[in-house]
Amino acid sequence: MSEEKAKQLLEKYLDGAASSEECDQVTDWYNALGTNQEAPAGKQKAAISEEMFQKLRLAINHQETRKPFLLEHWINIAAAIAIVVSVTFWLWQQHTGHEIPNTQITASTQAGERKKIILSDGSEITLAPLAKITYPEKFLKNSRKVSIIEGEAFFSIAHDEKRPFQVKLPQHLNVSVLGTSFLIRAYHARKEVEVIVSTGKVAIKNEDKLLGTLTRNQKLSFNKTSGKSILNTVRDVRPVEINFNGTTLMQVVRRMEYLYHIKIQLHQTSLVNLKTTATFNSAQRPEEILDIICTLHHLKFSSHQNHQTFKIYQ
Repeated sequence: MSEEKAKQLLEKYLDGAASSEECDQVTDWYNALGTNQEAPAGKQKAAISEEMFQKLRLAINHQETRKPFLLEHWINIAAAIAIVVSVTFWLWQQHTGHEIPNTQITASTQAGERKKIILSDGSEITLAPLAKITYPEKFLKNSRKVSIIEGEAFFSIAHDEKRPFQVKLPQHLNVSVLGTSFLIRAYHARKEVEVIVSTGKVAIKNEDKLLGTLTRNQKLSFNKTSGKSILNTVRDVRPVEINFNGTTLMQVVRRMEYLYHIKIQLHQTSLVNLKTTATFNSAQRPEEILDIICTLHHLKFSSHQNHQTFKIYQ
């Protein structure tokens, strides 16, 4: 039912002109939404239902001029108001896809202190001394966003293709990833903001302008005064663990492709569901990891195109 039809039905209910079937429908709304619907924020609720509240007040005044107001009438009005708020907010929420913001948490470190934070999606953030960030208690169903206010932080992000992970930085910078590991240095006292990628792929924007897409062992330096950025290759990146726990070979391949920005082909379909349990380090070359995995499963692999494409076979 559209919002307009819902309003018309509620108006008939208040005027006493609703049929028995329509009254039952209003009652069903109340029973279904009155106790289970999550309440919107105050400003949102006022904006959504203002028009209907005005009509409800007019209906109440009209009733008072005609006859004394009985308790049953007050209950009907209260139920109708609850339904208005619930139904109109639900319709608005479905139309806009809006979700109620949840609690924002601020985390910081003192001099000489380091702190590890585990987010609701399993991602990890390690704060260096004198760093400060904000993040939600729980991520929304279609996005993951945190903000760096000051300092240095290392991110190890859980892969989720449906929910890109975004980090907001000073100077209108924005870092966007799907699942990777990277370091950000964003000190107010320094002229440059730095992003260094350990694994995976990272896109960096200044407002709507794409500054660069970084892969493993790359660093972008953004000058806050000039607005210019420089992309370099670095070697001293922070290594991270790569864990496989009963992971299928297909999943292993997909993760390595993303982490190392390479292509891996499984030559036989029978290899897809082979299970792998092992722990590696991102400092290892993909050839080293593939060699160990193939040895575990009595397989072989070959490399092509300057070690950017690999084939696994029996």
